[in-house]
This record gives sequence, structure tokens and C-alpha cells, in this order.
Amino acid sequence: MTNLPLWIIPLFPLLGTALLATIAIVSSEGKKGPSEGFVGALSVLFPALSFVSVVLLAFGMPEEGIRQTLCNWIDIPMLKVDIGFLFDGLSRVMLLFVTGIGSLIALYSIGYMHGDRGFARFFAYINLFLFSMVVLVLSDSLLLTFLGWEGVGLCSYLLIGFWNHDLNNCKAANKAFIVNRVGDIGFLLGMLCLVTLGGSAILNYDALNKFVEMLLAGGHVDLAAPIIAVAGMLFFVGCTGKSAQIPLLTWLPDAMAGPTPVSALIHAATMVTSGVYLLARLSRMFTIVPEVLVIVLIVGMLTAFWAAVAGLFQNDIKKVLAYSTISQLGYMFMAAGASAFDASIFHVFTHAFFKAALFLGAGAVIHALAGEQDMRRMGGLIKKTPVTACVMIFAFLAIIGFPGFAGFWSKDLILERLYTNAPFGEFFYFVGLLTAVITAVYMGRLIIMTFFGEYRGPKEKEAHIHEAPASMLIPMVILAFGAVFAGYLWADSMGIKFFEQTLAPVVGSAQNYALAGASHHVNALTFACFGTAAALLGMIIAYALYGRKALPHLHAKWGSAPEGFKADWTFFFDYIHEIFIIMTKVAAFVADMFVDKVLQGIQWTVGAIIEIVGDGFSSFQARKVRVQLTLSLVGVVALVAVVLLTGGLI
Repeated sequence: MTNLPLWIIPLFPLLGTALLATIAIVSSEGKKGPSEGFVGALSVLFPALSFVSVVLLAFGMPEEGIRQTLCNWIDIPMLKVDIGFLFDGLSRVMLLFVTGIGSLIALYSIGYMHGDRGFARFFAYINLFLFSMVVLVLSDSLLLTFLGWEGVGLCSYLLIGFWNHDLNNCKAANKAFIVNRVGDIGFLLGMLCLVTLGGSAILNYDALNKFVEMLLAGGHVDLAAPIIAVAGMLFFVGCTGKSAQIPLLTWLPDAMAGPTPVSALIHAATMVTSGVYLLARLSRMFTIVPEVLVIVLIVGMLTAFWAAVAGLFQNDIKKVLAYSTISQLGYMFMAAGASAFDASIFHVFTHAFFKAALFLGAGAVIHALAGEQDMRRMGGLIKKTPVTACVMIFAFLAIIGFPGFAGFWSKDLILERLYTNAPFGEFFYFVGLLTAVITAVYMGRLIIMTFFGEYRGPKEKEAHIHEAPASMLIPMVILAFGAVFAGYLWADSMGIKFFEQTLAPVVGSAQNYALAGASHHVNALTFACFGTAAALLGMIIAYALYGRKALPHLHAKWGSAPEGFKADWTFFFDYIHEIFIIMTKVAAFVADMFVDKVLQGIQWTVGAIIEIVGDGFSSFQARKVRVQLTLSLVGVVALVAVVLLTGGLI
């Protein structure tokens, strides 16, 4: 085991952020900007050093992991929190691909962002994101995780709205930031629920696991279960925001407004999987409240299916991949809901490779077509961008679960666990399998419309179509290898269970408790055959619909947004959010009118009456002859009026 301190992992991207931000600020007044070669070298150097540190720490890591406390953070009578780091099987897996893929995407970005005036600022944001993501994953307590959780949300906002001269980009950034803040309230309230049970010490992951073990050993689970269930639901609300699940999923498609490397790094491979990571980290707590896991399972299933159908209706190549990401995240939450936390993280791992490859490939296509993103204006690009085409085809085979590719191992494992572990497992397995067919259809549509057939864009652009530069192709090729071979870290049929053994010390006891007494004898080959059949069926449908006939050329004025029923399905949750927003505005208007106007008027009236009455009584007590005579006269007039109105004295 190496003697490297754990704090060195986040230190490198933090140094990169400080240095690149300084360069960006110092050069902001100039017209040309800093040297792209120098800035690009720094932007890749610091994430790469962080990755090397993770690799060195990973070799020889003890089974129980490495724990280090850096310093005291908060020390007040009701709250004591340290800044500490936990490097175990789960954080090791996450950090390897966060820093590794982060370094590759930083390298890719050098070519993609070439010529952009905000070059240094962009890479400062990327390094800040990597620092925040490392803190999120490496922290040993919920409060420090929340610090990284908020950090990645901030970086997502900055990078989605990076090209802030476009108002639509700013709106997309605001939407992502606000929707995520709604989920983050759940995270905060979940921590407060736990503190009511065991004080601030329970926010530490080790202390929380010991607390759960104590409840189980003492037979007191029923006493604490209601509060733990509420806490679990609140944490899951936070996860739905960060990982774009129903109902807080509307921000992710709009996040495609940012530069494509941002979509690959933050909105596909790393940040959006934070919710899945949190469920796995809190697996011991979630397994004693199975009702919450059932809700996680149902939400994951609905999200996976809805997003897959929405992917069929998109024309923007990045939007297809955005809805694909939401759908694949749904698979991960389905696995977590079935107490298959290891299978969930395994799909996080394989997904990071093939989805990053798909996004970077899409970026290369957009780069080759001078910014065009509508697939209806593409076609035949395999002839002019063969490397990009091969990368995306390999990643396509991985995501649909074609035999031998990474997604085949992880997706089929999830489907198997759904069948064996989940309540009504046959139903969830069927929906998962149907979603796999739809996935193969919309991804097959993307590949056919982009790379095959004839070019359908403007003829004047066709001559300028070109392959991406080496700085973009090298990371894409490396990720394509990951899309092919990453799944072999857990290949049951070949007797390889390295990934399962890596995560067992972290999630093994939780899964054993959740599945105690359950015995399912299934043939893994049967599930593999059904999964392969789903992939092949989807490919056949895609070819029949889009590959057998020439696609029409698109009118130049037509937009890429879906229309009619397709739009209603795509924006269904946007409509629901709009209803809530309208209801909130109505409530605010009523409150403004009632509280600020009506109640204020009532308050003023009552005060005025009291003041008048008070003045009246004080006038009676005052020895002023004229006032008393006047009041006496008024009283006589009033008495006479009453007598006359009532018909006399008798």
C-alpha cells in the first residue's frame, strides 16, 4: 500500500482551478487570450496527476479501505464534523473513472474548444468540477458529500451557460440549477432526520452503519424505521434531482445547451450518477426500510421506459443521447431498488465508457458539420469520418447490450437481478426488457441517420466535412476500448467476479440482509439469450424503419424539436412543472392580495377605530365645555331620531 495521503487526489484539480482561473482573469482584457497549448497542457496535467494518485492508492488497498481525517471542520455544541476521506472499494471504482475519463475529456476539449475566447475559463470550470466530484465521492460523511454535491451543481450551472451570449443557454443553466436545488432540499432534510436519531455523529458513514447494526442487534429497527424511512425518501428526492429521475428530470435535456465535452463529462459519465452512488453508500440504511426501495424501483422503471420512448422522438443528436442517459440511469435505480447495489454501480462504470464515447463522437460529428445537430440533415458520414463512426458504432453495440460488449454484462446482470430480487420481479424484468428493445431502436436510428445513406444536409457544406483532430480522436478511441472491454471485470459466465469482490466489503452486508432467505436458481444463459434477442429485435426494427428507404431531405426552416404527440410525450413533465409554477404564482398572488392588502387594511381599520374610540373616551374625561355640549346635542338628536323611527314613546 502506498503512503500517499488521500487529500492529494482533490488537491491537483483544485490547484488546476486556481492556476487556470488566474490565467483567465489576467488575460481577460486582451483580444487574443492566453496560449491554448499552455492552457491545454495544464488542463490535462492536473486531472491526470489526480488519476495517477488514485491508481497508486488503488493497488494494495486493504479490504476495509483507507480512512484519513484531515482536520476539524465544524465544532459547535450541537454539531461536530471533521473533514475526512474514505477510500474503499466503492470510492475507488468511482474515482478511477471520474479522474480517468475526466482526463480524457479534458484532452478532447483542447481540440473541441479551439479558438474559443473563453478557453482558459472553460478549463478552470472543468478542473473545479473534478475537484467537487472527487470531494463528493471521497468524503467520509454526508455533510462533506453535500459540499461536493453542491459544488458539482454549481459547475454544471457554469458550464451549461458557458456560452452565455445566447439567452437560451442561460435559461437552460438556470433551469438545471433551480431544479437541482429542489432536490437538494431533500438531501438537507434527510440529514436533519438522521441527526434527530443519533446526533451529528451519525452523519459519518461508518457511524451510520454502526448505528444500523446496533438497531438490528438490539431489535429496535421498528422504533427507528419511520424516521429512517422519511430520511431515505428525502435522500431519494435529492437523488432524483441530481440523477434526473421522475419528477426532477426536465433539466437534463436542456443541459445539452452546453459544450459537448460538458455533456460527456458531467451529464453522462459522472455527476448524474451521484444519486446512484449515494444510494450505494447508504445501502445499509436503505435495506432496513424496504418500502423506500420499492419506490426507488418503481420510479426507476417509469423513468427508464418514459425516457426511452422520448428518445425515439428526438431529432437533435445530443437530445437523443440525453434521454438515453436518463433511461440508463433509470436502469441503475431499478437495480438499487432491487437491492442489487453492486450491479447498479457496475452499470454506472460501464455506462461511463460507452456514453462518454457516444457524446464525444456526437461532438466530433457536430464539429465536422460546423455546428449542425439535427440528424435529419446528416447521413453518409461514415465515408468522411470513419474513426468517429467506428467509435460510435462500438459504443452503440455496448449500450444496446450486444454480446461481448460492456453493456451486455452490466445490463443483463441488472435484468437478472430484477427477476430474482424484486417484488413482482417478472413484471419489472419484462418492462426492463421492453425498454432494452426501445433503446436498440432509437440508438439504431441515430447510427443509421448519422452515418449511413446519403448526405441530406446543404450541398455547400458537404465538401468541408472532415474527421476530428488527433486530440479529439485519441480519447474517443480509448473510450471505445472501454465500451468493449470494461464489462469483463464482472463476467459471471467466464468466472470473472473482480468487480463484485471489489464492492462486497461496502454493499455485501446490506445485500445479504435484504435478500436473507431468498433462494433463486436461474440460468444466466437464459437471461443472456433474452437480452441478446432484445438487442437484435431493436436493431431489426430500426433498420426496417430507417435503413431500407431513403430518408427525405429536411427543409432549411424546419426546427429539430418534436411536434404533436411526440412533443406532448417529450415535454410531459415540463407541463406538470408548469402547472405547479402556475399554482405557485396564483398562491403568491392570493397571498399578496390577502396578506398585503386585505389583512393590512383590516389591521389599519381596527387600529383607526381603537384610536378614535380611545380619543372619544379621553374627550369625555376632558373638562371642555364646548366638546361636552356638542356631544350632548348629538345624543339628544340621536334619541329623538330613535323615538321618531320607532313610532313614538308608547
